[in-house]
Amino acid sequence: MLGFLKMILLFLVFGICTMLGILKAKSYDSRVEELRKIKNALEMIKSKIEFTYEPIKDIFAEVTKVIYGGRENIFRTTTQNLEQNGITQSWMMAVEKETRLTKEDQTTLKMFGKLLGKTDKDGQINEINVMSKLMDTQMEKAEQEKQKNYKLFKTLGSIVGIGICIILI
Repeated sequence: MLGFLKMILLFLVFGICTMLGILKAKSYDSRVEELRKIKNALEMIKSKIEFTYEPIKDIFAEVTKVIYGGRENIFRTTTQNLEQNGITQSWMMAVEKETRLTKEDQTTLKMFGKLLGKTDKDGQINEINVMSKLMDTQMEKAEQEKQKNYKLFKTLGSIVGIGICIILI
């Protein structure tokens, strides 16, 4: 009976360590996906600014609906905070709340927020074009980190689990 409980404990430890490794690996995947969505959102915002005269709040609401399927995101959080704060402060707060992005990603996105809504239509479009290029760079970095670390953390979780199991035996 005691041996059976010990085996269950060992499988549990191994499973938990493996899952932790997989969760850490998924964080790299989710960062790449979030950057991709932000890039698509920027293209959509650019088109809306260029061809319609919708307010930024409506544009952000549509981005949330179309690209994010209504789920929580930077654009939705910004829209929700617009009542209490200006567009720049709302954007900054929303970017800081995004946990899937690195500090470097957040710094890049904050640059976008500083001029958001403060220039004319052509200025906004130029700013979005610059931001889009910066997002391409961030996506390349994120892809490289994902390729380098994804398999590493999945394997490392399993190896640590096996190591702990060996120690417990």
